[in-house]
Amino acid sequence: MVMAENKKVAGTIMVTNQQGETFFLVRKTEDDLSFLFEKIEEGTKFPMGIIMDSLLSHVTVDSESLRLMDLTNIKGEERTIPLFVFDLVERPDNEILLLNGSESIIWRRAKDMADLLNECDSNVVPIYRS
Repeated sequence: MVMAENKKVAGTIMVTNQQGETFFLVRKTEDDLSFLFEKIEEGTKFPMGIIMDSLLSHVTVDSESLRLMDLTNIKGEERTIPLFVFDLVERPDNEILLLNGSESIIWRRAKDMADLLNECDSNVVPIYRS
C-alpha cells in the first residue's frame, strides 16, 4: 500500500469513570486542545496500529482493555485525517491515575470538547455531542 507523504492519523481514548463521567484523551497546548496525531510513514504499521501505539504510550492500560468505538474523519487543510476513537472497557475510580505523566496529555470531559468535536465529520459523531 502506498501512502502519501505527510499523511497523518488521529486518535483518542474515551473513558467513563465510576461516577458515570465521560472523558477523552487529548493533547493540551497553551490555549488549545487537539486529538493526538501521528505521521504515517511508508512501510510502517497500518494507521490504526500507529495511533494505538501512540495512545498506549500515554496511559497505563493494556491494549486488550480498548475497543474501537468509532472511526470518523477530521477535515482540514484540504485533506481528511482518519480519527480512531477507542473506548476503555474498564470504569476506573480516577481516570487521572491512568496517565503516564506527560503534562501535555490530559483527560477532558466530553461536555467541554464541543469545539474540538465540531472539527469532525458531523455526520458520524453525534454520539459524543451533548
